[in-house]
Amino acid sequence: MKLKCVSCGHELVLDHWIFDDYEGLVKCSSCSRMMEVKTAKGVVHSINPSPIPKSKRNVFSVGRD
Repeated sequence: MKLKCVSCGHELVLDHWIFDDYEGLVKCSSCSRMMEVKTAKGVVHSINPSPIPKSKRNVFSVGRD
């Protein structure tokens, strides 16, 4: 089964034995973007970018000069 990364467009090949009926996260091997994927009977039904948890976001402090 094949799907394209929602971020970089890289084509991912998913093993049918594992992903035939699956609902969960898949990580792009090219850009490391996490995606929420739903499959049933070997067909991809949805691919959505996974929200980045607040604890994993880059936080920048802006100081005064």
